[in-house]
Amino acid sequence: MRILVTGAGGFIGSNLVDSFLDAGHTVTALDRAFDADLRREWTDRWAARVALVEAEAGAIPPAPVDAVIHAAALTASPEEARCSAEDHVRANLEPLLAVLEWAHEAGVRRVIFVSSSAVFRATPPGRVDEGQPGAPLGLYAVAKHAAENLIETLREDFGRDVVSVRLSNVYGPRERARASRPRLSLIARMVGDALNKGKVIVYLADPAREWTFAPDIGRALIALLEAPACQHPLYHVASGHVLAPREIARAIGALLPGVQIEERPGTDPTIPPLTRRGYLNSERLRHETGFNRWTPLEQGLRATIERCGVEVSG
Repeated sequence: MRILVTGAGGFIGSNLVDSFLDAGHTVTALDRAFDADLRREWTDRWAARVALVEAEAGAIPPAPVDAVIHAAALTASPEEARCSAEDHVRANLEPLLAVLEWAHEAGVRRVIFVSSSAVFRATPPGRVDEGQPGAPLGLYAVAKHAAENLIETLREDFGRDVVSVRLSNVYGPRERARASRPRLSLIARMVGDALNKGKVIVYLADPAREWTFAPDIGRALIALLEAPACQHPLYHVASGHVLAPREIARAIGALLPGVQIEERPGTDPTIPPLTRRGYLNSERLRHETGFNRWTPLEQGLRATIERCGVEVSG
């Protein structure tokens, strides 16, 4: 299959490209710019099956593709991105419109839009399925929710083969701060502190969250792309692994025995308060595609740390 990935230089996008290439597909990777190390890695290993294109998501050059994954997004706040609120929303919606138009004119078989559990301001505890009404708070969440509604309308009213996938919290290799995504996930911060400071601080009142290993997402999207038809406009793509910060810190400590784990009361004062949410129910994905292979935390942490060039215990 020939797959175009927008936002391919970012954390989620680069892991999608890896998964697609590992599965034998041909990839056109599109982003504003690629790190030299990433460019070298892909071209050295996959030169015959990967093309790197530096362009805006709204300015895609001609390319023969069977499917498009739109993973480009601006998660930075307007203050961090130094733009107005209107420009922030525009930066997330206009590229999607351009991608959808391009894909329709090019005869692309299927388009998948990457959304987020951020569309839920808060949810009841337990499993949350795709029928739970969204209640976005914040410009990023508002844009994602609007995009999901657009995808559903294009599908239901115009017969387009387009779907959205919602992700929960994601961790894994290649997560780093960049202009469009300046804030690192909790797991990335913990791993970084363990490797650089030899200590991980855990705030005991921070809520448990659902965590998905980034490479699993690409494998799940392959299952959706290979399905003869998608029966719904929206799918949850998440592991169901709900983990408290203490569990994550202890798993890191088991892999890096010299690391000190310091537990503190209260919540982390360096980040905005975390909303308690349920976890995304991916039963629809499993039922329609058979995909249910989610990497356990220890295995995902091991791969993440080893990708940093560090040997782990065991």
